[in-house]
Order: sequence, then C-alpha cells, then structure tokens
Amino acid sequence: MSSRAEELILSLAKDLVGEDATELLKFLLRKRIEMTDDDIAKELNVKVNEIRKKLYLLSEQGFITYRKTRDKETGLFIYYWKVNIDQINELLLNRKRLVLEKLKARYEQEKDSLYYYCPQDNIQYNFDEALENEFKCPKCGSPLEYYDSEKTKKFLEYKIKQIENEIERETRHGSNSR
Repeated sequence: MSSRAEELILSLAKDLVGEDATELLKFLLRKRIEMTDDDIAKELNVKVNEIRKKLYLLSEQGFITYRKTRDKETGLFIYYWKVNIDQINELLLNRKRLVLEKLKARYEQEKDSLYYYCPQDNIQYNFDEALENEFKCPKCGSPLEYYDSEKTKKFLEYKIKQIENEIERETRHGSNSR
C-alpha cells in the first residue's frame, strides 16, 4: 500500500473513530499481520480492554476484520485481527463520491449565483444578501464589491473532473481485481 493511500486511510479513520483508535490502526497497518488482542496489548503496553474497545470501533467502521477460533484448552474464543484492505478501499471510494457530490453542489451554486464581498472584512455575500443590505456590508458599512467567481468555478470544474477520473479508475481497477 502506498504511503499516500495510508495517509488517506488514517485521515479518514481519524474523522470516523478519533485519534486513539487511529493510532491502533496505524500500528496494525505497519504490522501487516493478524494479531490477537492480547498480543497487540502487550506490544503497545496497553490494557487489553482498552485495545478491544478500539478494535471494535475500527471493526464497526470496516477498517479491520477478525477471525475467531476456540482455544482447545480453555474453550475461550481467540480473536485474530487484521487490516481489512478491501473494505478500506471501498470506504475511500465512498468518501470520494461524497466529496464529489459536495463539489458539484458547490459548483451549481457558484454557477447560478452572483456574489459580492466586503473589501474590509473579506466576507462574501450572495446577491440576495447584498441587495437586502443595499450593497453595504452589514458589519462595517463599507460598499460591497462584485466578486467574479470565474476562478472558483474553474477550480471546482478541475477538482470535479479529477475526482471523477479517480473514481472511474479505482472502480475499473477494483472490478478487474475481483
């Protein structure tokens, strides 16, 4: 797995499960092997119960998976945990789809609206807000200036195309590897 992909995974994990569980995921990504919760706890010098909480959290979000076996001597279940690469790729793809959706919505908003801004406060207002305030900044009273959103629209178009291409490439790659 590339370091870029790993960064994306860890960033997504941090958003979904928090810093502590993300540190555990980082550890498992580095190990690249199945490990029991006991082994993980020993290596990280953390209580097993703390490790289990984080493992369950990561598992609920699809970052890791486990298999369980029964200990022949004690009859207890032993859980072997590992990073769930296939599921993580799907999580990243879904996240990109969500970002794409938001970028498209923002693009439509930019395309369909006129904007004005206050040169003093650097706050942007849509046409209706500017009209309502008689084209004066409601905070400082300065006259609002027209904001040309052409650069913003071009940037959004570029990012939309870029993410669409990434999604298409990753979707095609994913379906070829199955």
